[in-house]
Amino acid sequence: MSFRCYWLNLFGIFAFISFTLLTFISLALYPGEYSIVFNWLSNLGNVNLNPHGAVYFNMACIVTGIILIPFIFRLYRWDTGKLLERFLLVLTIILGIFAALSLILVGVFPETHIDLHVRAATGVFEAMFLFIILMTGAIFNHAKFMITVALIGVLAVIIDLFFLALLSLPRYHHELATINPTLPMPGLEWCAIFSSLIWLAALSYNMYKSRI
Repeated sequence: MSFRCYWLNLFGIFAFISFTLLTFISLALYPGEYSIVFNWLSNLGNVNLNPHGAVYFNMACIVTGIILIPFIFRLYRWDTGKLLERFLLVLTIILGIFAALSLILVGVFPETHIDLHVRAATGVFEAMFLFIILMTGAIFNHAKFMITVALIGVLAVIIDLFFLALLSLPRYHHELATINPTLPMPGLEWCAIFSSLIWLAALSYNMYKSRI
């Protein structure tokens, strides 16, 4: 494996670090009170609510999405040659690219462009939910797949499913990325995003450690 390709395996970790660092810089610059229980992540990218920190959250989405694209293409390295697993892997890569592009659009169209922002954010959550399930199914029997990554994926899927299920209820249907307190939805959003990113980082480490 060339040095350049070898480092592509770490891009999932780089994506997690980039998103976390830029998001918490944005959070530190948020004026007034901010609670992960009551405030949506997207509130950080709203220039009207966070005039000095919004750019950092929007950068977090754009930069993370860009970093994830080559990493997701790199997932082809898990191909075992088996037809079903190869099919799942192709679907996984397509969904992963869609999720990464949707994340970029979340940053390009922040909360001040609410309709486009909600569509992009919904795309991220729904695509990542399916992405984790299909990726786990595609590589579960691979000799180099770490069981710890699978367990993190199960936790992320459960959190995503609970969040998406609640979001589908009439009470919360139009609440995504609003400025109003909507307990417990924003807290679940934080958990859904970060559990998915932690899973990506764990998968990235698995690929790096196992020389996939």
